[in-house]
Amino acid sequence: MRDPRAAVAGLILLFVSHGAFGADVFRLYAPPGGVYANASFEREGIVEVDVTIEHEGVAIPAWFLAVGPGNAGVFEPRQMSQGANALDYQITGAPPPSTQVLKAPPTALTASDVVTGGDFATEALTAELVTFTIYVHVPSGQFGPSGEYVDSVSVELYAGDYADPGTHVLADSVTVTVTGRMAELVDLYADREPGIRSMDLTTTVSNRLIATVNERSNSSSGYLVTITSANLAADTSGAVAPFMAHEAGGGALSYSLTYGGTPVGSWSGGAALVVDSTSITAPEWVSRELRISYTGSPALDAGDYEDRLIITSAAR
Repeated sequence: MRDPRAAVAGLILLFVSHGAFGADVFRLYAPPGGVYANASFEREGIVEVDVTIEHEGVAIPAWFLAVGPGNAGVFEPRQMSQGANALDYQITGAPPPSTQVLKAPPTALTASDVVTGGDFATEALTAELVTFTIYVHVPSGQFGPSGEYVDSVSVELYAGDYADPGTHVLADSVTVTVTGRMAELVDLYADREPGIRSMDLTTTVSNRLIATVNERSNSSSGYLVTITSANLAADTSGAVAPFMAHEAGGGALSYSLTYGGTPVGSWSGGAALVVDSTSITAPEWVSRELRISYTGSPALDAGDYEDRLIITSAAR
């Protein structure tokens, strides 16, 4: 008769358990060092930002990627700041122009407010990495002080159905610094009045409009505008005011100017500073009238008299 213990000793039971992993992983990786967008008044800035989600272990049947409102506390528009100045921008789930503005709980969410999909719906025995692209967009047409604007946003990864707040479980989040660089723009142009090349120098002229000058500057340190008289700059006789000189030499007629309603004076080296501003032009262009006055003289030699006025602008 067999020993019953021999039968028991020969029986091996093997249990296989599916879904037993060292650890369940569901997390995200955002770009190190933050996001940088270059923009200007005339050019938008668009940056593609890759966000990678790592998954290992149990299946995640529903998930979504969300983005917080940032320091301004609102989603539309998000704002970067430079002191008291603000620069509008947006983070979307599709290339601009896009209405897919990414948002985050506790705001009620729709499919257009998040990044989601069917990924991670099955268990993973080894780590899987899936990368998604979101977009940072700085629209053109914003005329704010030049320099850097900064915001901080929270990129958040949730398990659960985006449309059902009761299922939301925050799996991971990363704070991302968003920096917008607004280019410096200093510019001007003049609309010259017709007929100024045929003025009668034998009669007195008072405050005649010769040009409208349009200035534009978003330099954060301010800007300067200077008028230079070519004749005065080249003068060696000791003249202290601009003048029109006879084309053949010898004759001259002094004149005075106003710029934006203010007399132009303090000439040095043929130049006079007419604008010294510590702010930007707002909302964009500033227009100033350039006017001339002179005392006519019938005793002037016949012929053409001329001076050239050079108007320049620069950041302070």
